[in-house]
Amino acid sequence: MSQSEKKYLAYALIKFFNEEEHYNNFIKGVSLFRPPHYYRTCEDIGRGDRNESCIRYEEFSGILTSASGQNIELISAVVHKANEPNDSWLQSWSIIALDNNFEKSMERMLNEFGLYFALLPVQKIEEYKTLIRESSGLEVSSGTVTYSNDSTAGSLTTKDTKYSYQKEYRFFTGQCSKFEQDSKFLNLKGIDKLLYDAKSIKISSNDEPIDYYFSFGHDVIFTQSRK
Repeated sequence: MSQSEKKYLAYALIKFFNEEEHYNNFIKGVSLFRPPHYYRTCEDIGRGDRNESCIRYEEFSGILTSASGQNIELISAVVHKANEPNDSWLQSWSIIALDNNFEKSMERMLNEFGLYFALLPVQKIEEYKTLIRESSGLEVSSGTVTYSNDSTAGSLTTKDTKYSYQKEYRFFTGQCSKFEQDSKFLNLKGIDKLLYDAKSIKISSNDEPIDYYFSFGHDVIFTQSRK
């Protein structure tokens, strides 16, 4: 992570899966990257965001008559920043850090994204990007997502503050159009060697003397006082 991304002391990135089969495929090297347009049209709580990577997304139907007299059927429109005319295929993780209050998001994350998870040490981020680059043959970048109440701030790396509980970190590969619908499946052989071999997680709260525990495949979060 660059200096600008180190807003807090990050330990690891965590990626959730709603099916154990999806997790098993992931550690075998099958890595899914979605185009932002997928999330604009997705209705799943937490995943779906109509303003994903744009200022505004509108769906409508109608006919526009051009100056030349040609009729053009309108289906949807994306209003985006002038300096971001294209999208990138992306993959989302969340940041577990010393002081980002991840423990307060745990229950919601498990409910919305699944009970199965993979953990990537922050020290392995660059190696993971190398795997993505070698598999895709495309440019790769990554970074933390920022959150804003400004309705004109929407971009690949800025989302509405209502999503701030996700503590998101994104990996990007290549460029695609704002209306790209096809996802990319990359073959990242050796990814299992980069991941923590952990099925239980303990997170100590900075705001209160409590430790939080959750385990792979379980929806129960345990707490224990440190007093």
